[in-house]
Amino acid sequence: MHATQNQVAEQVTTPARTLRDAALYLSRHGWTQGAYYDATSGSFTPPACLVGAVGMVCYGGPVDAPALNHADPGYPDFAFALDVAEAQIGHTNPDPEHCDAYGFNDAPGRTADQVIALLRAAADQWDRTNGGAA
Repeated sequence: MHATQNQVAEQVTTPARTLRDAALYLSRHGWTQGAYYDATSGSFTPPACLVGAVGMVCYGGPVDAPALNHADPGYPDFAFALDVAEAQIGHTNPDPEHCDAYGFNDAPGRTADQVIALLRAAADQWDRTNGGAA
């Protein structure tokens, strides 16, 4: 390597990173309920629900059914991050009707701040449990 060359470190994707990026996506682009994305926004980066935001991070854009996008190379990261988020939901939300990502996101009275906080808490929990590494 020459002195003028920059070495790029390989970035490891962890569920924590994916969840934090999904929280950031919602903070920047907005949140919605009842659909993966707000189709009326006319934007490539529309407001999204919790699952849609994780999908945006893993797939790079809106997809029709993020949880069924098995052939996409980003699917393993999507599924792992969603599992981590749902574990956090189950840990903090004893209501069985709203114990998965869809039910949590779409619960009456839910707010964007609560969804973003859940994503960040799930990321923090994963880091505590796994030492911040994949």
